Amino acid sequence: MMELTQADLTLLLLAQNTTIRVVCCHTTKNKTGYDIRPECRIFNGKRMPERIFIFLKEHGLPVQTKYTKPEHLNRLLRLLKPFAEFTRKPQGYLDALKHLDTLPVLRVQDDVIKALEILDGE
Repeated sequence: MMELTQADLTLLLLAQNTTIRVVCCHTTKNKTGYDIRPECRIFNGKRMPERIFIFLKEHGLPVQTKYTKPEHLNRLLRLLKPFAEFTRKPQGYLDALKHLDTLPVLRVQDDVIKALEILDGE
């Protein structure tokens, strides 16, 4: 029987309290009116245990409950890979992994259409 280390248990706790998905929503932050991007939410915005706080800092991540920057998402996806099936939405993990670098920055309406076509092409 394989024993889990403290780091493994912390990572498993993180995975079980993580929701990763591709988000499509209305926004006023850009002129297209839409936001389509992968995101990761940890502990659903609730207070996280100290061990997760320390783990994130040790792995060069800012301590926050929502991640949207590609460099942070790349690191989180890589860290969570061994426990991806334990995330709240395992398919969301796969979708975010697949589309992390494929979705265009939404500057004009054509970018929104292109992003939706990419997501539709699954």
